[in-house]
Order: sequence, then structure tokens, then C-alpha cells
Amino acid sequence: MDARELFEQVLNGIRQDVKMLQENRGVTPGLAALLVGDDPVSQTYVSLKEKDCGKVGFVSRVYKMFDYPPETREKEVLNLLRNLNNDPDIHGILIQLPFPDFVNREKVFETLSPKKDADGLTPYNLGKLILGEYVFEESLLPCTPKGAMKILEHFNVPLAGQNAVIVGRSALVGEPLRKLLQDRDATATCTHRHTKDLYKRLKEADIIVAASGRPPELYQKDSYRLTSDMVKEGVAVVSIGVRRDPATGKLVFDVDFDDVKEKAGYITPNTGATGIMTRAMLLKNTIEAAKRLTAVQKP
Repeated sequence: MDARELFEQVLNGIRQDVKMLQENRGVTPGLAALLVGDDPVSQTYVSLKEKDCGKVGFVSRVYKMFDYPPETREKEVLNLLRNLNNDPDIHGILIQLPFPDFVNREKVFETLSPKKDADGLTPYNLGKLILGEYVFEESLLPCTPKGAMKILEHFNVPLAGQNAVIVGRSALVGEPLRKLLQDRDATATCTHRHTKDLYKRLKEADIIVAASGRPPELYQKDSYRLTSDMVKEGVAVVSIGVRRDPATGKLVFDVDFDDVKEKAGYITPNTGATGIMTRAMLLKNTIEAAKRLTAVQKP
């Protein structure tokens, strides 16, 4: 399930929306990204996001908050967010995870305006997702789960009635994706390090989403990588978890692609799939936010 063609289709649609906003409302969508920590994968992602913004005609700003010392960083992040919430030139705000321990995630996401929440992670937007009060294409949903769903949809992977197992339960990926799959009538379960009979569950799964981000190269305890002996014939596999090995500089993934592809009916490559669709959904969320924020209010 290579998503590069789908990625370009989404970007083409966004370009048309940008043109419409510029011609009809005099608005160019703006996306601001805050790097709170100095995680190398996060920095790579934000760098790619900047290039994506250029491709579709967005204004892009990046704030390297990790330049501030630990004792003042949270205060600086909160002050910047308040300013961006009120900045008419910014329509989407991305707060890049993970955070260092000394920055309070709850405070940060409570400060971010839900109307500009480009990653769909404020309590308001996550709450709307859990309640089912959303429109898939238009609502500000978490980008990686939304991108994964777009891939499954694009390749016509059956969802209704299917047994879906997600390895990982984060609020960023696992839990939102479980809800999105459930809303398409799959039976979805998030598993974790304390799950009993994990391999049995994987063997019975029709769909497996690997999103733990604990590759054996970096974690001696509770590490995870999906291999062919863990899956049944014809399974659909979505690879999400990724880390950069500081010793080699290489990316390491949750799925042994070359091994698993021999048994899978559908499988995303480790690159050119969920990563690029996460970026595409960030742009999609931002354009949808721009449309709403600049809509002419009827008297």
C-alpha cells in the first residue's frame, strides 16, 4: 500500500482550496510549528512539513522552543501559543511531540485554540472524536490515524466486521485510530506491554497496526517488531512506529517489511505511506481550519 500517489492527490486538492481562499477571501493559509523538544525524528518531520507547505502555497513558520532553557521553556511556549491563537495570519498550529518532562503537556494543549489545532490533539477535538461528533474529511482529527484511515480507504481494505489489533495505546495514534476503526464497524483493540496472549491476538487479526515505537535495536525490555510468524495469511498491516537509532543515524521500524510482506494481503511500506500521509493530513487539517476561520459570517 504505497501512498505516494494518494499523497499527491491530497496535495492537489489542497492547492485548489488555497487558490480558492486567495481569490475569494484574500487569504493565504498559515501553519506554525513549535518544536518543544529536540527529538531528531521530530526535527526531520517538521523540516519535511516546511517543504510540504511550500508545495501547496502555505505560509510556514517554525519556532525552535528547545533553544530556551528548561526553567523558562514552558512559560515561553504558553506565551507563544496565546499570541498565535490570536494571529490572523496563522490558521493551523502544530505542537510537535514528544515533550521533555519539564513541560506540562496538559497545560500546553489546554492553551492551544481548538480552532487552530492542526494535529487534532486538544481535549476539545479528541472529545469530539470520542463522542463521534465529527466529519471525517473536514474535522480536525489526529493526523497519523486520519492518514492511516485514508490509506485503508484508498486501497479498499475491508473494515466492517474485521478484527483490528493496534500495538500501542497512545493518545497520539493508538486510541484515536481505535475509535476511527470502530466507527467504520471494525472490532478494534489497543494492545500494550501488559496484554495477555498478544501473539495469539496478532495471529487472529485481520488488520494489524504496528504503532509501539519500541524497536529491539533501542529497547532491551518490552521491545517489539512485527514478523511473519506473528501474522496470518492475507492480513492487512499498517506500519507506523519509527525511531532513529542514535548509534547509526538510521530509522528503525515496528514492522519487518520484507519478512511480513510474503504473508500479508495488504501492507504499507515503512517509508512512503503513513509518514507522508501524516504530513498530508496536517495540511488538510490546516486548510479546513482556514476555511472555517475565514468564513464570512451571515447576519
